[in-house]
Amino acid sequence: MPPASPISAADPEPALWLSRYGDELFRFARHRVASATVAEELVQETFVSALGALASFRQEASERTWLFVILRRKLVDYYRQQARSPLVPLPGAGDEAGHGPHFESDGRAHWQKGQEPREWAAVDTELERRELAQQLLRCQDQLPPQQQAVFNLRYVQEVSSEEICQELGITASNYWVIIHRSKLQLRKCLEKHWFSAS
Repeated sequence: MPPASPISAADPEPALWLSRYGDELFRFARHRVASATVAEELVQETFVSALGALASFRQEASERTWLFVILRRKLVDYYRQQARSPLVPLPGAGDEAGHGPHFESDGRAHWQKGQEPREWAAVDTELERRELAQQLLRCQDQLPPQQQAVFNLRYVQEVSSEEICQELGITASNYWVIIHRSKLQLRKCLEKHWFSAS
């Protein structure tokens, strides 16, 4: 009788998922959503979905890669749900054509005198870059849910604008309004909490 063949190293081991991949999955999710609680829930949903799909895991990719693919899908679902929030007007945010209190009314999207964005100081050290990244994440957390969703899909997940519009069921015009408002709010937040203290 031939000896039993050993279990392949690629075989999924659900009992070890949390210890092997939990922290890494959590960090990945946390940098893409507004709160640690949401990140934890997304990781839990990832594990539950993976357990449900265990029979279909073909080992064409590593267990780790497979779990990250599932988490990315969970993030897109989360962003889609957030993007269903109504578009909340922001004071002074203007619109996609560049109109609003910061811009001249000549239709050419020029900044009003004294309203131009000021130059930011260079971020030189690794510590400064890490601190700036943390502050940017805190500023992103303050965006309304719809803006968070669209901003994260575009600039964190690097999804194209066309895919975002299709995925979230929004028009191109609405997309540009959301992106414009997000950038203005993030700039204002960074100037208040980071660059003014530099």
